[in-house]
Amino acid sequence: MDVRTLDDSDPLLGSSKLLDAAQKTVGFAQENDGIGLTKGKAFNRKFATWAAENFSWPEYSAERLLRIQKVLNEEDVIPVLVLHELMISMKLGRHVKGKWQFSKKAEALVQTPGVLQTVLTKGFLFEFDHCRLQRFPL
Repeated sequence: MDVRTLDDSDPLLGSSKLLDAAQKTVGFAQENDGIGLTKGKAFNRKFATWAAENFSWPEYSAERLLRIQKVLNEEDVIPVLVLHELMISMKLGRHVKGKWQFSKKAEALVQTPGVLQTVLTKGFLFEFDHCRLQRFPL
């Protein structure tokens, strides 16, 4: 199935929460030499909290989530869980020695938001295992 690729300057890209989260996640990984993992290979609490504070996902903001619990794990911040699973299914990175490292392809895609949005859309619709999210309220 074809998905139209938007021009990198298209204002519609600004409304994509998934695109925003992916770009910020790659940036975080580049600044921090990857994303730390738990023993179960989930993104660690430091990243989950950072994501809740920085993603444009108001229903999963740190302010809202930290009212309920003291610390945030990957599964507490559903956008982090979805993004991590999506990146795994799309092979845009991998777990290496206790850290998540993005592939060169993922880092290059961040430079072209229109193409990245198309890749994320196709990946979410056609490659992502949606059954893994059944236990989480979206």
